[in-house]
Amino acid sequence: MFYRLKKGLMFRALEKRNKEKPFDYSYAENFTLDGETDTLLNNSYYFSAHSGEMSFFARLGKRVHEDETWFALFLEGKLYSLKQEFFRSGESPLIVEKDGDKWTLSFRGVLNEKDQVSFVATFTPKQAPIDFTSNMPPERMAGAIANEKWSREFFNGLQNVSGQCHYEQEGVLEGQLTLNGKTMDFSLPCVRDHSFGKRDWNYMNNHLWLMAVSSSRQFNYSLVSYPVITALEVGNYRNESGMHYMMQADLDFRQVGKGSIPRELSFTVLLYNRQKIKVQAEVLTGITYHFKNGQYILHENIAEFRIDGQVCRGILEIGFNSQSERFFNGRDLNGIKR
Repeated sequence: MFYRLKKGLMFRALEKRNKEKPFDYSYAENFTLDGETDTLLNNSYYFSAHSGEMSFFARLGKRVHEDETWFALFLEGKLYSLKQEFFRSGESPLIVEKDGDKWTLSFRGVLNEKDQVSFVATFTPKQAPIDFTSNMPPERMAGAIANEKWSREFFNGLQNVSGQCHYEQEGVLEGQLTLNGKTMDFSLPCVRDHSFGKRDWNYMNNHLWLMAVSSSRQFNYSLVSYPVITALEVGNYRNESGMHYMMQADLDFRQVGKGSIPRELSFTVLLYNRQKIKVQAEVLTGITYHFKNGQYILHENIAEFRIDGQVCRGILEIGFNSQSERFFNGRDLNGIKR
C-alpha cells in the first residue's frame, strides 16, 4: 500500500517537473567545459554503430584535466581497440566535432599496439533525440524512488543523480576506414549518446546497458544502481510503427549482479502499447575499462541480439563497483518492486 502511494506521489511530481522543464536540445548540443574547474564534471560523447559485418564504438569523455577515450572496431571476426584509456585534456587521438546538425569523428593512431588506423566519419541524425529525464515515462523513476525509505537525507541524496543530462539519438554513421593500408567505405546504423554534468564513477554500485540497432529498429534497456536508488530501469524500442517506451521488464537481476559478464541474457519487455517483445543477447567480444583507479570497472561488449524475432547487433555494457557488497545496495532482489 505504501509503495503504491509513494509511487503515485512521485509520478505526479515528476510529470509536473517534466512539463515545467522540458529538454533543451540546443543547450545540450552546445554544452562545453570551457571555464570549468570541477574535476567531477563530465562531457561525454559516445557513438555505437553496427551491421552484420562490422561493429564500431567510440567514446570521448571530456574532463577538466583528462580525456577518457575509447575506440574499437570488430571486423571480420577480429577486435581492434585502443589500449590507452586516458589522455591529457585536448590530447586524445579521437576528435569529435559538431557540424550543424551532424557530428564528425576522426581518429588516427595504433590499435592493438600494432595496427595502423585512420578513421573519418559523419553521424547524420534520423530520429528525434530521446532525453532520459523528460522523454522516459515518469512511472519508471517514480517506482524506483518508491522502493526506497524516504527521509530528508534520502531526498538530499537524490541530487547526486539528478544533475546529469543524458540523451540518445539514432542515425547513420558514414565514412572511411583505413586499416593497415587497406581502405574501405562504410555506412552503418548508429546510436549516439551524449551526457554531461557531474559524474563520479565511484558513486555507482553497478549498471547494465543493452543497445541494439539496425536500419529497421532500435532497442535500449538501461539499469543502474546508486546508493540512493537501488534499481532504476528505463527503456525504449523503435520499429516500423514508431517509438515505444518500456513499461516493465522481467530481467533476472541475479544474472547481472554477480560482478561478472553474463555471456547470454534473455528476458521479456512490456511496452506502453501493451506489446510484449522477447529480447535475447549473446556476447561476441569485448573490452574492459577502468575508472577512478579501479574503483569502478566497466565492460563494453559487442553482442548479437534477437529482438522481437529480428537479428541485429549492438552493445552489452555492464559495470561494477570494486566493493561487491554495494551491488544493488546488498538488498534482497526479490523484495524490489518493479
